Amino acid sequence: MKKSKTITLVLLTSTILLGCEDKVRNKYADWDDCVKDYQDPSRCKVDTEKTGSGYHMVYYGPWYRNSDAGNQAHNPSAISKRSTGIARSGWGSIGGRGGS
Repeated sequence: MKKSKTITLVLLTSTILLGCEDKVRNKYADWDDCVKDYQDPSRCKVDTEKTGSGYHMVYYGPWYRNSDAGNQAHNPSAISKRSTGIARSGWGSIGGRGGS
């Protein structure tokens, strides 16, 4: 019985840690660039961003794992270079161009 509890704890901890992997999404200045990359308008989201001169619209693709940044299926901007940066989930912030 003791081994069973240990295995369960190890599996649970591993699952939690894997789920905490940084996630990112591509940020676009133009809606059309997002749609061109993802080939599906429903995968793009619009938001507003505060700047020194007010607010402006920004567009985001879907979330993907940071480890998939080089995978074109998850990050088409790795090839197209249409995105203007990336947004990070959790403690991160806006990062480098194209999600890489």
